[in-house]
Amino acid sequence: MLTAKEFKKRLTRRNCPDWLHVAVDASDKAQLYIVGNGGMGTTISMPIERFALEIKTCVIDMLETGELVVDEKRSLLLERNILVHYLSPSATQKEET
Repeated sequence: MLTAKEFKKRLTRRNCPDWLHVAVDASDKAQLYIVGNGGMGTTISMPIERFALEIKTCVIDMLETGELVVDEKRSLLLERNILVHYLSPSATQKEET
């Protein structure tokens, strides 16, 4: 099972096959998604509710403390056909890793 510690590590990985991102629905700010590498240039996403409560709590805490910030640019989450805003590690978080 994915732990909060492992989840945080995978959020900061770039160019790795097991990267993860967090996205928020552009029309429903309460709906969060975890997005991962689907292979062959695709992504796989699932509502955050499908993950352990520890992961959702971790994401909410990271948003509240400013570790994650919302990218204002909207992107299409193809497999769900919805517009989302991706959440990125803040500038200070990137400097620490």
